[in-house]
Amino acid sequence: MPMVQSYSRTLALMSGNRVMVIGQNVATVQRVSRYCLAQGAEVFPYYGIPSIEEISVFAPEVFVLCLPLPECFWQQLPPPCILWSEQQIKMDFPLVSTRRDLESSLSKALQG
Repeated sequence: MPMVQSYSRTLALMSGNRVMVIGQNVATVQRVSRYCLAQGAEVFPYYGIPSIEEISVFAPEVFVLCLPLPECFWQQLPPPCILWSEQQIKMDFPLVSTRRDLESSLSKALQG
């Protein structure tokens, strides 16, 4: 029963939250977007690199960035940003690479 309560709490936190999933690989952006949708988020997938104007139209509360993306792009975005990578990348920022890690990171980002 605790797992059901935890899942319900996560859904309640995510409900109506705007998440922008950005990446250059269409399949990855679609997969990560599905993970966010499953959590009850309002998801805006973007294939490529959006302009600041395009980002402001959606007004996301959280960014999920599917790497690789230019570091100069994602470092200018306001937090919270979650970095997704299915490949080993050496960097000083925490990465998520599984659905479970993404769900946990989204939940934390939306609480704080």
